[in-house]
Amino acid sequence: MENFDRVMEQIGFGKVHLFALLTLGLLQMLTFTETMGMSGVVAPASVCDMRMTQMQMAALTAATLMGIICSSYFWGYITDKKGRRWTLLRTITMSTVCSITSMFMVNFPCFFLMRFFTGVFVAGPSFVAVTYLSEFFPRALLSRVITHMFMFTGFAMMFCPGMATLFLTSGHIDFEVQLVGSLVWRPWRMLGCVYVLPGIIALILLLFMPESPKFLFMIGDTHKGLKVVEWISMKNTGRPLTPEQIVQLHSFQNFAQVKRQKSDQHILRAMVSDAMPLFRKPYLGNLISACLVMFISGMITNGLGIWYTAMRNRANMRRGDKSGMSLCQILFVPDLGLILEPEKDLEVICNDDFKGFNDSFVMGALNVLMYNLCWLLLCKVPRRWIFIVSILITSTSGCLLVFVLTSWLQLVTCILLLGLPGVVLSLLGGALLEDVPTYLRAKAMCICLMWARCGAVVGTITTGMFIHHYCAQYLLLISIMPLVAACFESYLPFRF
Repeated sequence: MENFDRVMEQIGFGKVHLFALLTLGLLQMLTFTETMGMSGVVAPASVCDMRMTQMQMAALTAATLMGIICSSYFWGYITDKKGRRWTLLRTITMSTVCSITSMFMVNFPCFFLMRFFTGVFVAGPSFVAVTYLSEFFPRALLSRVITHMFMFTGFAMMFCPGMATLFLTSGHIDFEVQLVGSLVWRPWRMLGCVYVLPGIIALILLLFMPESPKFLFMIGDTHKGLKVVEWISMKNTGRPLTPEQIVQLHSFQNFAQVKRQKSDQHILRAMVSDAMPLFRKPYLGNLISACLVMFISGMITNGLGIWYTAMRNRANMRRGDKSGMSLCQILFVPDLGLILEPEKDLEVICNDDFKGFNDSFVMGALNVLMYNLCWLLLCKVPRRWIFIVSILITSTSGCLLVFVLTSWLQLVTCILLLGLPGVVLSLLGGALLEDVPTYLRAKAMCICLMWARCGAVVGTITTGMFIHHYCAQYLLLISIMPLVAACFESYLPFRF
């Protein structure tokens, strides 16, 4: 491992690394737009056309996440067999096709099914991108690079409301075009197609990138592996590899290569047996702890976070004097539901007009700021301390959100509650990639992120079920969860 890191440090950070960071950062944006953007903005806007009930709305909100959960480990297995770039090219293409197709559905069952299939293929970019990116950098830079990649989530948080403001806010774009049968082309359908743009751009840029050099050395393809590292050297420094560097890369391959033998096992049995090393020492304790922390972080930042736009939109639409009222009072007094109501109340509340996007912009900007602050702190502060402080601030913010009565304090505490668990996810992702060898890396990431998606589904459903009638109690319960995650700090793979 040290031989590869030494060569990459000698080549230095340059054009290739910036290009890879941009390309794979766009895939991080795609994951957000296809989950949080579609569920938090497009799905509510589609209620009128689809004549959805509240239960159908909740199911649609979780459809993409359910698809990601169901297929994550399969793509992890394929990625460690076929390659990182190979998997990304195919999953991005199919997720784009499914996502655009879903915008042409005219009833709930078909819409739900296409959003589910979109999630099945978005599962690839959701974890393969970070695995792929990690294999172009030396270990010393890895944690900061991963944090920068997750920073693109903040850009996605601004991109989603920015496009939604253009397409869904009254007075900007408003049209109805009768296409075929009962299919009416309206702004929310166009918005859903716009949300796939980061993935399409990333797909084009990915065509100019090679396969991961670490993966090529792992499978024993010395010629291609050396060719990729030489390409990186030429792009970054203008010089080919030196004989000493080639010797070091050969030494790395001898250390990293995994002998791949043909097996008569059924693919399901092979998928299980390939993951078994992760469930033995020295990885078992770290993996289980990381999955638990990922679950809690996903439950908050994605599960509760998926309702952020709806909650802020509702708070901003509240008329009258809001001074001296807590967030829960603003949302649910008088007794109105959190999301759009079913068809029986369609004449009164069914509309796709939003007024809370300014708050979404603020959240996106503050998330970019938090990721950059984390990146700077990683230069001097141990990751475990950043983790602990982030957990404590998250928990404190959640408790304060129940009691603060000032509008701007409610906004800030809400953003800290939802944003800092995302920073924890990036820290833990970087630590896990350093801890696990190349041949297990994609499977480890997909298992951990799969638990984060499970947490998101649980958070989405429980928020919809309980926040209406038990708003303050639910928020306090959510605030305690990060403290549970903090209990596993000593078992996490934070080496420094």
